[in-house]
Amino acid sequence: MNSKSTWIWLTLAAVLFAAVFAVEKYGRKAPPGLVPLLPQFQAAAVTSVQFTPAGQLEIRADRTNRTWQLIKPIRYPAQAASVEQLLVALQQLAPAHIISSVAVRQRKNADAEFGFDKRTILTLFTGETSRQLIIGSPTVHRDQIYVQVVGTEGVFVVDARLLQLLPGKADDWRDTSLVDLRPLIFDRILVSNATPVIQLQQETTNAPWRITAPISARANNDLLAELLQRLHATRVQGFITDDPKSDAESFGFHAPELELALLQGTNTLVALQFGKSPTNDSTLVYARRAEFPTVVTVERQALAPWLVPLEKFRDPFLITRQRPLDEIEVSGIENFVLRRASTNSWQIVDSDLPVDPELVGKFLLTLVAAPVVKFMDSITEADLPKYGLVTPTRQIRLRAKATNGTTNNLVAELAFGDVKDGIAYVRRADENPVYAIAIEDYARLAVSPWRLRDRKIWRFSETNVVRLLVQQAGRQLEVRRLGSDSWTFAGNSQGILNGAAVEETVHRFGELDASLWVAQGDAARSELGFGTNSIAVTFELKDGTKHEIEFGGESPAKYPYAAVKLGAQTWFFECPLVPFELLKFYLLKPAIAP
Repeated sequence: MNSKSTWIWLTLAAVLFAAVFAVEKYGRKAPPGLVPLLPQFQAAAVTSVQFTPAGQLEIRADRTNRTWQLIKPIRYPAQAASVEQLLVALQQLAPAHIISSVAVRQRKNADAEFGFDKRTILTLFTGETSRQLIIGSPTVHRDQIYVQVVGTEGVFVVDARLLQLLPGKADDWRDTSLVDLRPLIFDRILVSNATPVIQLQQETTNAPWRITAPISARANNDLLAELLQRLHATRVQGFITDDPKSDAESFGFHAPELELALLQGTNTLVALQFGKSPTNDSTLVYARRAEFPTVVTVERQALAPWLVPLEKFRDPFLITRQRPLDEIEVSGIENFVLRRASTNSWQIVDSDLPVDPELVGKFLLTLVAAPVVKFMDSITEADLPKYGLVTPTRQIRLRAKATNGTTNNLVAELAFGDVKDGIAYVRRADENPVYAIAIEDYARLAVSPWRLRDRKIWRFSETNVVRLLVQQAGRQLEVRRLGSDSWTFAGNSQGILNGAAVEETVHRFGELDASLWVAQGDAARSELGFGTNSIAVTFELKDGTKHEIEFGGESPAKYPYAAVKLGAQTWFFECPLVPFELLKFYLLKPAIAP
């Protein structure tokens, strides 16, 4: 071939390539916008999805009461998220290319060429109407597939990711949660775990759960909420069989380790059975729902919280925590009524004694958090004397505001009886059992009104103190303030002072709070170690005011007992360690002059 011919052929090839490129790029009009594969299709309106993979059983899911259920080839809850994801994708799906019906008819074996001969069909039902798609084979590059919409001419080329949303088998669309509690409204729970059947009931939607059989008692609502949450979170580890004639005995369902039922009134919504473990994996257990023949496996640890005795289902406290309390009435040796003044403020009725909100908070916390250590059931009147409950030593009535705003809604009434063997017996007026709580918790409830007094002793600034006097056994130590962190001995006192440390000591005493009120009235002096050897401290302020405190013996908790005059009465309390230790080290340690 000569060079002239070669150039001619190269020129023709270039012209032909340019023509093809121009036709492909500029020879057809760009579509004004992508046209949906299924115009006016609404995912939310679909009531049923039916998919028949080539050569396999039909898979069908129906929407019922806003949930999806597999209908074919088995009946089982469907994985709603997977079905909804497919429908949303179909609503948004637009073909990348359309092969016209004319071009399709020009092909000799179009069905085989596009893969429609394999008959993979997706049918979407909306009420009485339906749309059907025939899913074909992938294109050459396998990133797209051919789809035919029955009743619409032409073949559509769409994104191949559609295939990932279609189920290859029924298990792909099965719900892997053992039971979805979200759509269920139930007010009864039956638990059978090798003990008498435990029945729990909820009178109204927001009411606490109660045990109604085999005894009547308040239920452990915190535990029950946790159990239901864990049940909802339990996932199927494997689908074993769908055969309704499978051998129940081989799975342990003739004598199940645990049975659970959720009911609305007398209507059973869900009934679950848990059998034995597979022989090759003790961490799993067979399970099934009564309304389906399917046997599955779940993790054994999902059962453990339910496999507890009846006592664990009971409320472990004297009071079931509900709305805030507004009034506490205590009767016994000392009678008093505590009434809420504001969100974090209380007052003692008919008393001007200031109340410490933190002490009241601890009192309330003990009421609702003191654990019951023992239950005595089936109590009769003849049983009351052995618990000291014929004439209770103390009664506590708890009230909350009623809906009309008055404080007359009785939440609970507690009667306290004997205290022995480290426990105290308690009974609620509205319940049959007698409970026992630890003696330590009872001690926190056996309070007198004065023990709830505000623990603030006084408030003064160290900058306002002019003189400090410490007296003990006829000797005294006197120091005066010269300025910031500067103190000096006065009178006959002498020694070496750490001015900054004395300043900190006075500061701590200026913000003194009682750790615990111990007694009131001078009758308690000798019992608490107050005598001729007691330490007395006086803080004199610039305006002549004097604050006096006296120290006696040591409490069982190793705190120093202290006494102050509040009004006309002497009050005894446990003093915090820090200010007392500072006093001893920086003021008492220097020699006290005679």
